[in-house]
Amino acid sequence: MNANHSDSIKPPNFSEKRGSATFLIFALVLMLMLTISVLLPLFPNDFWPYVRIGQQIITTGEIPTTEFMTYTQYGQPAVYLYWLPSIIFLGVYNLGGVTLISILSALCVGIFYTELWFCLRELRIGALTSGLVLVVTGLLGVNYWATRPQLLTYPLFGLALLALLRWQKRDDRLIWWLPLLAMIWANLHGSFIILFFLLAPALLFGGGNRKKLLIVFFVSLAATCVNRFGLQIWTSMFSMVNSESIRSFSVEWKYPTNEGWQANLFFAGLLLIPVLTALIRPRIPLLYWIWFLGFGWMALSTVRYGVWFLPVEALLLGMILSPFFALHLEGRDRFQNKTFNRILGVLLLLFPVALLPGLRGSWWVQAPPLYSATTPVEAVQWLKEHSQYEDNLWSDFTYSTYMTYALQERKLFMTNRFEDFPAGQFDDNKHIANADYDWQALLDHYGVNLLMPSREYQPDLIEAAAASPDWQQIYSDDQTVLFARLQPIETGASQ
Repeated sequence: MNANHSDSIKPPNFSEKRGSATFLIFALVLMLMLTISVLLPLFPNDFWPYVRIGQQIITTGEIPTTEFMTYTQYGQPAVYLYWLPSIIFLGVYNLGGVTLISILSALCVGIFYTELWFCLRELRIGALTSGLVLVVTGLLGVNYWATRPQLLTYPLFGLALLALLRWQKRDDRLIWWLPLLAMIWANLHGSFIILFFLLAPALLFGGGNRKKLLIVFFVSLAATCVNRFGLQIWTSMFSMVNSESIRSFSVEWKYPTNEGWQANLFFAGLLLIPVLTALIRPRIPLLYWIWFLGFGWMALSTVRYGVWFLPVEALLLGMILSPFFALHLEGRDRFQNKTFNRILGVLLLLFPVALLPGLRGSWWVQAPPLYSATTPVEAVQWLKEHSQYEDNLWSDFTYSTYMTYALQERKLFMTNRFEDFPAGQFDDNKHIANADYDWQALLDHYGVNLLMPSREYQPDLIEAAAASPDWQQIYSDDQTVLFARLQPIETGASQ
C-alpha cells in the first residue's frame, strides 16, 4: 500500500494514436452490459409493489401513512420512503409498458458503467484494461440489475465516485453537484447514506482540497433532509435497516455465501487483490484502500451491499493490472481506422435496441420471456375472471408481489415490505408454505379462503391441500395450483 495521492499512479507510458480503438472498446463493453440488461426478465419482487404505491399516491393525492395492500396488517401505520421511484415506475409503465421499463433500467445500467469507464480512464488506466475490468465486475453485478428503486441510484453513485476522483486531482468542479445529488438520492432510496461512506474517507485520507469538500459534505448532509419526511428520513432509514423482520427473513440481508460462479469470482477477487498487490507492488493511494476495506466489509456483512463494493474493486483491479496490460497489450496497432471504429461502435451500441421486450418477439422465435418464472400471469388473469370466490388469499411470497398491482381487487397475506409485518407472521408464513403440522390451523387463524402455492417452492402444501377435505382445487397450470376453501370463513386474525 502507498499513501501517495492519485498523481503517483503512473503506469508505463503507452501511446493511443489518433485512430485508436478506445471508443470501439468502450462501445463493445457497454453493448455487452446493455444486452444483458434488456434480456433480463422483469422480476416482480421490488417492482410491482412500488407501481401499486405510485398508483395509490396519484389516486389519493398523498403519500400513504398506513398499510393498504394486505388483510393481515391493513390500516397499520407504515412509512413509504420510496414515494418518488414509485411514481416514476408507475409513470414509465403507463407510458410504455415493459418495453419502456426495460429502457429505463438499461439507461441506469449504461450510465453507471459509462461513469465507471471515465473513473478508470481518470486514473490513466488503458482502454483494454478498463474494458476487461468492467466486463468482470459487470458480470459479477448482474444480480443487482433488477428493476427496483435502488437501480435508479447507481448513476448517482458513479457520478459521486467520478467527482471524488477528479477532486483528488485538484479538479473541484464536479463536487459542487454532490448536494443536489444527495437530495435526489434521499428521495429515491434509503441507500443515500452510501454517499457519505465515500465522502468521509475522502475527507480524512484524500488528496484534494479538504476545505471545499468539507463544505460539500455538510451541505450534502443538509440536502438529504429536503424530502417529504425531513429529518425523519434518517431515523426511518435506520429503523428499516434494523428491522427484525428484514434482518431475519430477507435473503438479500443475509451474509453472502460462496455458492455459484458469481460468488466464486466475488470471493476470489476479494482475496486476489491483496495478493496481487503484495506481488506487483502498485502505487495506489491510501484512500482507495480505505474504500476497499470499508465497502468490502459491507459486502461481506450482507448480500445487498455487494453492488457498492464492485466499483471500488474495479478501481483497484484497474490500477493493479494497468502496468502489465500497458506493457504487453495497450497501444498496439489494432483497429486503427478511426471512421470504421466509430461506425462499428455506434452499431454495437444500437444493437441492444433490437433485443428490447416488445421488439425481440417480432424476429426472435425463442425470445426470452418478458416476465420471470415467478410471475403467475395466467393464474392471476383466471382469478380476475372468477370473482365469485371468497377473499383472503394466501400465495407464494413472490407471487404476492406481482399481485399487489395485478390483482388489486383482492387483499393479500403479505408483501415484500418486510418492515410492515411482525417477525411472527413470517414464521407463520413459513409454516404454511412448508405444510408444517399447523398449516391448517394457521390458515384458519388468518381467515384464509384461497391458496396459491408454487409448484416449485411449495409442493408439500399442494399435496396437503389436495388431500384435505377442507379445500378444493379450482385451477392449475405449470406454475401454480389454486385451492378454494369449501366452507369459507370470516373469522381470523384478518378480521
